[in-house]
Amino acid sequence: MNAMRLMAAACALSLAATVAAQNGGICTHVEGEVADTAVRVIRVRKADQNNSYIYNDTIPFANGRFSYDIRTEGAVVYDVCAYNKDWIGRAVEFFADGDTVRVKFVPDASPVWSSPSPLNKELQRVNGVADSIYISYKAQFARFADYEHLTEAERRECDALNDSVNGLVKAFLFGYMRDNPGQVGLFLLFDMAERFYEDSVITRKLMAIYDEVYAGCLPNFHLAEYMKAWRASRGMKEGAHYIDFTAPDLGGTDHTLSAEIGGKVALIDFWASWCGPCRRLSRSIIPVYEKYKDRGFTVVGVARERDAEAMRKAVGRDKYPWLNLIELKDRAGLWNLYGIRGGGNKFLVDRDGTILAIDPTAEEVEEILKERL
Repeated sequence: MNAMRLMAAACALSLAATVAAQNGGICTHVEGEVADTAVRVIRVRKADQNNSYIYNDTIPFANGRFSYDIRTEGAVVYDVCAYNKDWIGRAVEFFADGDTVRVKFVPDASPVWSSPSPLNKELQRVNGVADSIYISYKAQFARFADYEHLTEAERRECDALNDSVNGLVKAFLFGYMRDNPGQVGLFLLFDMAERFYEDSVITRKLMAIYDEVYAGCLPNFHLAEYMKAWRASRGMKEGAHYIDFTAPDLGGTDHTLSAEIGGKVALIDFWASWCGPCRRLSRSIIPVYEKYKDRGFTVVGVARERDAEAMRKAVGRDKYPWLNLIELKDRAGLWNLYGIRGGGNKFLVDRDGTILAIDPTAEEVEEILKERL
């Protein structure tokens, strides 16, 4: 499928999404088989909740079978994952766009799945091409099967071959994303951005593709907003400007960050009641806050929570003396906006909004405050 055909398909799907929304949405039926006896639970969520602990639902299964309906207002990428007792999971990602998706979870292998929708067929075709690159080198990898007993020279040769093949796969995917600016291409960009989040080389290439091809495109596709925030988060570094947002406190009153910290040196403290290291670091900031709060220093906390009561109890126990806001069930996507993985992070910003330090200790905060205040 060439770029023009994909763009036409994207336009048609955007129109279909509009019509679907007017008619109350569309239903995608997911059904399947659990052939892996180690599976204990099956969970489902939207793909843009990948950096989230919030799942849409748990899919019940009995006698090795399951069935589930996903209702959307257009094509939405979903993740269905089967977990064992150790919470090791195998997932399948697909477009929910009104068809039937059939999935089979098998032991020690990726799930087998199928769908008649054009988007899913194209996604499977692209993944098949990527897999075929690996398969074409299967014979060469066979001689390195017993990696633990290889000589040092053989290991270097194996690693070099692996890097080379991975490079070919990435090059193919980069080319596809550039030449096929549709929903499949944007999903693949999203997927690589999530999987290679810490790889600065790959991230720079993905940012370039996003800027050249996808920025401002596909506004009706749910991953477009997520990737816009992802792109902004890649600029969150020392010397850059913090990103403003509005979030509620526990009483439901909205607060805009810029209004709370304007004209002050401020620590933006992203934390969570369930994140022990986050809370320990937050508590260590309290003496610094008390010492410098009357000299032009402030702190604004933001807690990532499943429910407000857990945050309320944590604030009561830890006795934070500053304003704390809540990011409830990732509604505003603040963790993605700031490029935070997991529990939390801290950003120290100057009076003009310039980021002075990321994830500083209490001692590092105080050293900077001595200079600034």
